[in-house]
Amino acid sequence: MPNYGMPGVAVDRKRSMAVGAIAIALVVAVAAGWALYRSQKAEAGMDISLRTEQIGDGVLVGTDVRAEGVVIGKVTEITPDARGTQRISLRLDDSRLFGLDDSLLVDYAPANLFGISEIELRRGAGGSPLRAGSVIDLTGAKAEDVYDATMGSILRSMSQVGGSVLTPQMASVIAQAAADTQALTPLAQALITAQRVIADNQKMPLSQLFGTLGPAFDGGGQFAGATVQVVDLIRSMERLQHDRDAYDQGVAVVTGQLLPVLANTLTTAGTQLSGTTDMLVPLLNVLAQMVPAPQQSSAELRALLQRLDSSFTGNGLDVELDLKGVPAIAVPLLGGAR
Repeated sequence: MPNYGMPGVAVDRKRSMAVGAIAIALVVAVAAGWALYRSQKAEAGMDISLRTEQIGDGVLVGTDVRAEGVVIGKVTEITPDARGTQRISLRLDDSRLFGLDDSLLVDYAPANLFGISEIELRRGAGGSPLRAGSVIDLTGAKAEDVYDATMGSILRSMSQVGGSVLTPQMASVIAQAAADTQALTPLAQALITAQRVIADNQKMPLSQLFGTLGPAFDGGGQFAGATVQVVDLIRSMERLQHDRDAYDQGVAVVTGQLLPVLANTLTTAGTQLSGTTDMLVPLLNVLAQMVPAPQQSSAELRALLQRLDSSFTGNGLDVELDLKGVPAIAVPLLGGAR
């Protein structure tokens, strides 16, 4: 039996070749028709373009486009545009535009914790409705409507902040602040102590507090009474009552002449004696060096005085003098005796 034969089927080589050629032609015709249909069928959606001066990190062809948190399209193409700008082509589902118009704002944002980027479209102040083929210009003054919040932008901002903040000058400022804080430590301790005292006193019974404050008011009353007595004594002075002019003249002499002259005298003495007072410092230093050990010098002086005291008796000094050969002293003392 030939290779193209089948048991129970009457077929020859020519017929089998014809059947195979017809099957292959049918498959080719179907594939060509399907390809022609796909090429001529318009893909559903609205195509618009964004002209921007920057593109967020990770925004590529196929990146999702969201609005109000819902995926409404994808990026179909990214191409360079005039004057250093880029054109991002989007295909959007026109049934999910949620009121977006040509005043829309653009955010480059991370889609998840892994930093995969996406484009977020936000509503603007109001404009014309979006149409297929619209080009949204986000350059120049409109560049502020584009916000890059991708992971790469965040990391760059952090590095710039770290480079500008963590500097030697910042370390010096921190050290100075620490020194100032340490200098204020005694004041803080004093405030804490005062607060503790106040808190402890607040725990005392109210009757005990009033009992402690009672003598203070008593002393205040005595002080006020003494002040009134002093004022009354001054007012009752006979000279103030009968010879007020002489008293005023005396006060005027003291305040107008005596005190200014005394002030000038002390000022002149201070300027003239400043050199003398400067000389006292080395003199006192020398005197201090002459007695380096005051306790030892005091003990030695005490011993010397005790020895001098023990040399005296009840009849005076017990001293024997040999005055031979000294007639100038022996004659007056001995009266000429040998």
